[in-house]
Amino acid sequence: MFLGIGEGVFAEMKHYTRHESRPWFKSPAQQASTLRHYGEFWAELESVRLLAARAVQMFDEAWARGASLDETARGHVAVAVATAKVAATRVGLDLSSRLFEVAGARATHGALRLDRFWRNLRTQTLHDPVDYKLQELGEWAVNDELPTPSFYS
Repeated sequence: MFLGIGEGVFAEMKHYTRHESRPWFKSPAQQASTLRHYGEFWAELESVRLLAARAVQMFDEAWARGASLDETARGHVAVAVATAKVAATRVGLDLSSRLFEVAGARATHGALRLDRFWRNLRTQTLHDPVDYKLQELGEWAVNDELPTPSFYS
């Protein structure tokens, strides 16, 4: 879901930039020049897509093992899922905030509702705080302790 919100932000920004935005009045450019920003946004989204794909693959393999799935394998899946979740949260919040850097002041018009991406992602991520996933990842990274199964795993 968090990756989907990030992709939605990107699609909206792209559409707005191509069809609505104008360069800042002091800019010598004939049209809004935001390619470097879009390159950053694309790289960030693609990294989350790759992390998510890896987590999905690991989950599918674990599921196929059924009852033979051991605690270590399950823990590695939890690490992959937590890593993708943290990345998707951070990238989505970053894109939904930085969208206005590329779209400009006119994009803040309430009728466009472009703030909905940040608000929706922020609300969802508050129900399963990233800080706890980061703590689990830190335990893994430093102490080689895999996450303990919980309701949020």
